[in-house]
Parts: sequence; C-alpha cells; structure tokens
Amino acid sequence: MLSVSSSMVVPAPDSLAQMLVQALTAQDHSLLEEVLHYKKSVTVEKTLGRLPISHVIPLILAITEKIESKPSRGGELNIWLRQLFITHRSYLISSPDVASKLQPLYKLIDMQLNNYPKLTKLQGKLELLLQEKKSDEEITGPLSPVSLQEED
Repeated sequence: MLSVSSSMVVPAPDSLAQMLVQALTAQDHSLLEEVLHYKKSVTVEKTLGRLPISHVIPLILAITEKIESKPSRGGELNIWLRQLFITHRSYLISSPDVASKLQPLYKLIDMQLNNYPKLTKLQGKLELLLQEKKSDEEITGPLSPVSLQEED
C-alpha cells in the first residue's frame, strides 16, 4: 500500500477516480483507504467529478460505514461526503429511492445529533469548573507544595 506523505505526488483525478471505482467494485477496503487519505479539496472535488453516478450511493455507504466503525474519522471523511453531495446533488435529488438507500447515513446523523446536547451540557459544566478554579487561584494564589506542607 502506498503511503500518503506531503512529498508524494498526488495522482491525477482520473487515476484517483479509477482507483475509487475499482475499490468500490471489488470492495477493496485498503484501496479505498488509500484514495480517502487525500484531503485537498481540489483533489477531492475533481476526483468526485469524474466518479460515475452508479458509484455515488456505494461510496456514501462505504464512508458512512467507516465513520460508524471509527467516529473519530468523521472530520476527515466529511470532506469526501460533503463534496460528494455537492458534486452529485442533481442525481441525489432526482433519484426516487435515494432516501431508503441512505438510511444508514440518516441513522448515523441522528445518533450524533442525539449526543450533541449531552456533550454541550458536559462542555458547559467543564467550563464552569475551570472558570471556578481559575477564580479561586486568582483570589488565593496557586497552592504550591510548600504552602500545603506548612498548613499541616
């Protein structure tokens, strides 16, 4: 497998699109990973512009599956999903059964949206605790190990 580094030459969009089609057709996860490692928006846009319509839904589902299995990759794979929806919006809008085909993506989005209020509430509590600690330190000064020993 090729490693993607900053010094590596990016293949032409036609080549990446061909690799993407091959990966989706053969269900080759390592080849798909190789293609999805490219994150430059211009490269992603040109590659997806050359992706045949018949591979749009399979790519959305493959990316959704990757995010489900490792949610921390959502940010990097979102570049591909977003551009895929932009590039092929006409097809997606005109396809009559697209909603049923994209149920796994809908479920993933719903799950993340359900967790968002809980995470926001937790973030607020943590910020309050940190602010309270900062205020306490400003009033009393930071406690050093020496001052703790003297109080005992």
